[in-house]
Amino acid sequence: MFAPYISEDLRLRVVSLLHVGVSVETIMQRHNESVEKQGGVSNRDDLLTHRYVRRLERSIRRSTYEVDEDDDVSVGMWVESHQSNVFFYQGFSGEEPFTLGVQTEWQLQQMIRFGNCRLMASDSRFGTNKLKYPIHSIVVFDSENKAIPVAWIIAPRVSSGDAYRWMRALCNRVHAKDPLWKVAGFIVDDPFADIVTIRDVFQCPVLFSFWRVRHAWHKNIIKRCPDTETRVEVSRQLGQAIDKISRRQGTATLFESLLEDLVDSPEFVEYFRAVWSPRIGAWTSALQTLPLASQEICAAMELYHYQMKCRLLNERDSEAYQRTDWLVDKLGTKVHSYFWLDEYTGKDDFARYWKEEWVSGLTSFRKALGIPDSDVVISGTSAKVTDTCDGNEVHVVWSPSSSFGVCSCSWAEKGYICQHMIKLAQVCRGRNRTVKESASLLQYYQTLVDLLHCPPRDSLFRDYAASLAVSVEKQINALGDLPKRDASEGAVQKEVGEIERSSDESGVVATDLDGEGLMGMDPSLCSTKAGAEDVTSTVQNETDMATENHERAAKRLKLCSTRASECVDE
Repeated sequence: MFAPYISEDLRLRVVSLLHVGVSVETIMQRHNESVEKQGGVSNRDDLLTHRYVRRLERSIRRSTYEVDEDDDVSVGMWVESHQSNVFFYQGFSGEEPFTLGVQTEWQLQQMIRFGNCRLMASDSRFGTNKLKYPIHSIVVFDSENKAIPVAWIIAPRVSSGDAYRWMRALCNRVHAKDPLWKVAGFIVDDPFADIVTIRDVFQCPVLFSFWRVRHAWHKNIIKRCPDTETRVEVSRQLGQAIDKISRRQGTATLFESLLEDLVDSPEFVEYFRAVWSPRIGAWTSALQTLPLASQEICAAMELYHYQMKCRLLNERDSEAYQRTDWLVDKLGTKVHSYFWLDEYTGKDDFARYWKEEWVSGLTSFRKALGIPDSDVVISGTSAKVTDTCDGNEVHVVWSPSSSFGVCSCSWAEKGYICQHMIKLAQVCRGRNRTVKESASLLQYYQTLVDLLHCPPRDSLFRDYAASLAVSVEKQINALGDLPKRDASEGAVQKEVGEIERSSDESGVVATDLDGEGLMGMDPSLCSTKAGAEDVTSTVQNETDMATENHERAAKRLKLCSTRASECVDE
């Protein structure tokens, strides 16, 4: 038999398995077993033959990325033969910088599926030190909040003008498939990102993620500070400085005094002054002006960064990294295959073929949720966490309540925030009322208070802000059942009560109590405390959009007055 018309999903599965090293015989064996389990052939995909799979394997084995000695010519030929996978292309010229935007049909589907009314994020500078051109990844988050790349932009740099062109092309491609598609928020990891362009193109709030800096600092602390005591002290002081800046209690000058105190870490101080001191002002400014992404998002971005490192930068010949045709070819074949298989439900059937490149699984945040409280023992400034896989192994964590803690596990030694740090931060905040809330959650509380402090002359905007605060708080309490533990939330309730009383006295009623101002954000994002932190972005950016909504809100005021009054009284 011959399978001339197998589905695209099956073709992608077979090609992906071949790219990651699964043999033709194994693919056919698993396929025949699944056909037998269902009682025989029932659709066209069941007619897959050994001959067809062998033909695909031969085609992959014989393909080569270097179709021309000239890298520029080779890339141009790749673009011509892969038009369906290119959403933007600016060739090599003296006037415009080279820019190539890659997105497969599967990536487009994932962008529509997981990006609509949800968050998107960018990993803006992967491979800066190794690749000829760094990769700018646009990712969405699946049902387990793992990052899925939905577009790769390859360019020597991403300037403001260039970013607008490829962002507009990407957005237009999505809207061509789904005109109603709309992202709820966009997360950046670079203080120099073109925030204005992102808001203009995607029409959404912009958040800021500090994961890249924390990862770089922690990796260099491990590398340049030999003893554990020094590592703990350096991490503790950096964490305190970032916490104060995020809470708007300090500026970049905190780092100058910090470096003077770190006399026992000359190598790290030298590294910090050379690499970070010239640009720390831009990072601290972003921390104070943009709402922070949650720790769950940071954990997802760290896992994606590690996956890209394992799957892309594993060539024996390092000269390949200086060719763009190699980069676009490997992204569209092997790297794409690994991410496709991450979402494939039957990937466990091929577990024996997994290599280091096929690193998958849950993020550190999701793993932390699976650690029982009984496995955590806190003693002073350190804590011990029993390994969930090996009960005889215990990991020690210093500065347990901080995201800048130090852990003895292998994941933390790579510079990433591990499940044990996240679990201890959650436990400390649950057990100890004196432990500060995370900076992103504190920003959420402060944003609600700021929204309520509107000029008295603008009663419509004041009522709009009050109703929005009530709506968000009810939504979070209902979905996440968050405990009201600190004075910040008490202040919010007090302010809401004052607004309600003033509204009753003046006869002015609140509007939009159904939360329509939240841009249709997926309620699943608020199902955890970390998800609630991300709602900060929407609330804060609603302030900027409120002026444009005045006329619309006024027209709806009469229709909603009765309903709004009842909701406010509740």
